[in-house]
Amino acid sequence: MNAETLKTTIAASSKQSVPDLVITNGKVIDVFNLTIIEADVAVSDGLIVGIGSYPEAKQRIDAKGAYISPGLIDGHIHIESAMVPPEEFSKIVVPKGVTTVIADPHEIANVGGADAVRYMMNAAKNLPLDIKMMIPSCVPAAPFEHNGADVPAADVKALFEEGNAFGLGEVMNYPAVLSGETDMLEKILSARAGGHVIDGHAAGLDIYALNAYRTAGIRNDHEAVTAEEALERIRRGMYVLIREGTAAKDLEALLPAITPANARRFAFATDDRHLDHLIKEGSIDGSIRKAIKLGMSELQAIQLATLNAAEAFGLQDKGAIAPGYEATFLLVDDLKTFTVEAVFVKGEQYATNGQLVQNIRESIEAPEHLLKSMNMAPISLQDLKLPAKADQEATIIESSPGSIITKSIKESIQVSEGCFQPDPEKNQLKLTVVERHKQRGNVGLGIVKGIPIQNGAIVSTVAHDSHNVIACGTDDESILAAINHVKEINGGMAVVKEGTVVASLSLDLAGLMSTKPHKVVQKEIQELEHALKAIGFHENWDPFLTLAFLALPVIPTLKLTDTGLFDVLQFKHIPIQS
Repeated sequence: MNAETLKTTIAASSKQSVPDLVITNGKVIDVFNLTIIEADVAVSDGLIVGIGSYPEAKQRIDAKGAYISPGLIDGHIHIESAMVPPEEFSKIVVPKGVTTVIADPHEIANVGGADAVRYMMNAAKNLPLDIKMMIPSCVPAAPFEHNGADVPAADVKALFEEGNAFGLGEVMNYPAVLSGETDMLEKILSARAGGHVIDGHAAGLDIYALNAYRTAGIRNDHEAVTAEEALERIRRGMYVLIREGTAAKDLEALLPAITPANARRFAFATDDRHLDHLIKEGSIDGSIRKAIKLGMSELQAIQLATLNAAEAFGLQDKGAIAPGYEATFLLVDDLKTFTVEAVFVKGEQYATNGQLVQNIRESIEAPEHLLKSMNMAPISLQDLKLPAKADQEATIIESSPGSIITKSIKESIQVSEGCFQPDPEKNQLKLTVVERHKQRGNVGLGIVKGIPIQNGAIVSTVAHDSHNVIACGTDDESILAAINHVKEINGGMAVVKEGTVVASLSLDLAGLMSTKPHKVVQKEIQELEHALKAIGFHENWDPFLTLAFLALPVIPTLKLTDTGLFDVLQFKHIPIQS
């Protein structure tokens, strides 16, 4: 803002001149006092300049009794999980009232490195959705798997110096912080030198590890899964981002931790939400509705989604309907259902009743190497054989819908000709992770319980965080056919029955996102969902997102990487049978 703009906004605020826009007959949500007032909202030069009575205006909009809410803020999101690039993502969430997101392009960075981060930063520019892009801090997430690229401290420093980064993304490699590894400390210091936010990822950490995290300058965390974990973080001056994604849903468990005394230290985040769930259930607007349904007051829920999130990330001009704040706001018909009637960004209306009313620019073209990211060595049925002994129990990954935390269990298994045989009746499936970035030829094999498939396989190139090919199924032929199919379509997801592909979704951008319009992607996702029934999956949750997190070796308890079964608590690979 220059002096002339400041002069004109002050004049409009004090009624010395006429504001550009005045919203009348609205109920203003005061997120500071958690009250509602009836007043005009005056806007000039994209800023809210006044709350009061403004009878004169260049343009007037009658709110017709609707509530005027600040735009919603998502405290932590991986846009790649929506399977579309930033431009298409904004078309989905802006009409739902989400106007700012803190985005970590960690997923695509594991495929394409710093250049992939630069692509995401460029793709995030000049959109109605304000995308604050973080620099991934842990690429690779841990040294126990193989990804496509690294983002070392030198790259982090260079990205900060280029000026497009908002902060340092979630620090997942907590042993590196605790042991003071030079590369990690240099990344943290680069962020601190520029006054940037540093995101946390404190899954399973004890209080002393939390002490170390906070000492390092990490100010927030989205990995609390119990009320007590949330309180331990609050006690140490952190903000708790309540995650409500597709695979991980923590809101109900964390709600008891929120009191009138500490509520200002909580905000909402989605972390990972698939496109179809964004469209059907919403984003942060969905978190508001669920919180209210679980007993939180409407205004408190809105405060978490706006002011709290803004303050957690130092966004001084966002999160409230007040003079000097950005004129990014919503008209909401009913607070309990949080039905968004209209969305305004910097004083311009962008959506009405869930539909965009202004065009969003075309997507920029991704770099060629991100459009040809499948570089997998050939594999055969022999590679999928898992040697096992019939007289020994096996260590099995047990997954649960709605959680990305797994259990380590031991059970007897079926063995034929010295190899493990999947048993659908006991829900014991073969799990496979195949390296797909540099033709290393690594094939990790394990056993998973919790994805009830009866006949066939599912596969995906979305496998956090290294994003190798991950598949599970009832027979090797179907698993092999599934793996080869996603290789042929340059990344994606598929459902296979008896060795034949029933449905698939192409994710040609880094094996993570589609270059097609989001409505086309939604249709293909629906075809995948329908195809799941053909292989005996009849649950009401998404097995692909559950599958994606079975390869993440920084979330407890037991996971599978391309180099084998990994115990997160011991932070080392372990045998399936001793």
